[in-house]
Order: sequence, then C-alpha cells, then structure tokens
Amino acid sequence: MASKNPTSLSELLTIRDILMGEIINEYNDRFEKVEADMKKQMEAQMIALADKEAALDERIKALDKLLHEKTTELSNNFDNKMDESRKSLGSMFLSLGQQLKD
Repeated sequence: MASKNPTSLSELLTIRDILMGEIINEYNDRFEKVEADMKKQMEAQMIALADKEAALDERIKALDKLLHEKTTELSNNFDNKMDESRKSLGSMFLSLGQQLKD
C-alpha cells in the first residue's frame, strides 16, 4: 500500500530529473541555439539597416545639394532675364521718347 508520507517537492524534482533530465537538457540546448541564432540574425539586420540608413542619408544630402544648385541657377537665370527685360524696356522707352521729341 501507499505510505501516508507525502512526497516532498525535492523528491519529485529528483524523480523528474532522473526520468526526463536528458530530454530537458536537449531541449534547453536547442532553445539556447535558436536564441543565439536569432540574436545573430537581429544583429546582422541592424547592421544592414544602419548601412542602408547611411546610404539613404548620403542620397538625401546629394539631392538636397542638387536642389540647392538648381534653385540658385534658376534664381540667377530669372534675375538675368529681368535685367535684360528692364534694359530692353528702358531702351524702348528712350527710343519712344526720342521719337516723340523729334
């Protein structure tokens, strides 16, 4: 018959370790390997992401520089055209004034 002494927790853990210890250790090893692999993949992805971010930052800076150059060029062209138009209008008014005077 079964004894009336309750089995202590430490005895149950010892029995579990005897019966399942090797399997538990195998699963623990597998989980640790999976965890290490995931950590390596995350680190690789972070490095790749940082590289892509740096490349994107360089492209944005290049586009910003190009935009600045183009707006400066357009502004200069606009100013030149305005000066030419003013000079042309001034010449026309002088000519018209001269014709009216004569």
